[in-house]
Amino acid sequence: MPSRDRCSDDAVAARRIVSGVTSRAALHEAIGVVLAQGGGDRGQVMERFCGHRTDADREAEVARVNAVVDAAAERCSDPDWED
Repeated sequence: MPSRDRCSDDAVAARRIVSGVTSRAALHEAIGVVLAQGGGDRGQVMERFCGHRTDADREAEVARVNAVVDAAAERCSDPDWED
């Protein structure tokens, strides 16, 4: 049986992985939205989100883009809509 400390370390690592995957998914959703709306070619869009930005700046822009999409989403037809 694993020690209590080992279980705690595993839980912390799991939360870090989930957070990283969630952030990356949100980033790629925002990139896809901007590409679909004609916001430039892939290189320009990647530069918009990843070039010369702090992590906080990038996360804020990702949240802003995804919030605009969520605000415009139609509840019944949007597969990402949370109930």
